[in-house]
Amino acid sequence: MKPISLILASLLLANVLQAQAPATGDKLPGVKLKIKGVEVQEQPTPMLEVSNVKMKRWTPKNWIELDVEFDIKLPEEAGGRKGTYAAMQLNIYVALQHMTKDGKREVITGTLDLVDIPADEPCHALAYISPSTLKSIFQKDFVTASSDIQGWGVEFIAEGKVIAAKSSVGNKPWWESKEAFSMLQGLLLNKLQTPFANVFGDYDVQVKAK
Repeated sequence: MKPISLILASLLLANVLQAQAPATGDKLPGVKLKIKGVEVQEQPTPMLEVSNVKMKRWTPKNWIELDVEFDIKLPEEAGGRKGTYAAMQLNIYVALQHMTKDGKREVITGTLDLVDIPADEPCHALAYISPSTLKSIFQKDFVTASSDIQGWGVEFIAEGKVIAAKSSVGNKPWWESKEAFSMLQGLLLNKLQTPFANVFGDYDVQVKAK
């Protein structure tokens, strides 16, 4: 398999990504966003105890969880430190350690619709890849982030503009060179679409239900 770092190197040499870099320097008036980090790890299916239900025996499987940490700042007229930004989108790209038959690396991609984002405090957005999706791609029961995830990219969209972007490899938006990858849409889930919907409390920012 050709590592994503080599793909990026060849693309950079060809100046492909230079022409497609997002306008992260063109900040949206009224909001400043900083991406602090992205953590990719396995999370077992939560085992929740409920009453008045005949429980079933089952073994938790591993999901892949992406935890995007960020914060925003708003001007005083928008509430300042006590303000809340109404809505923005978070695009997530997850490069897999898996290739198509024609030699393209597979990338799972999806969008979270974030709502009521509080200013001046640590914010988190959570996204998931299900065990069934992982098994259908890798053809194995156990998938780990360290061996099966090659890299990631995230970008925040507000009022139609990219206001912040971050990648695990380099400082260019490798995901924009779609001809080099096989994009798999619809496989990335927000927390409300998973068994994690009722855990972690208000740790993460609210998302709009799909």
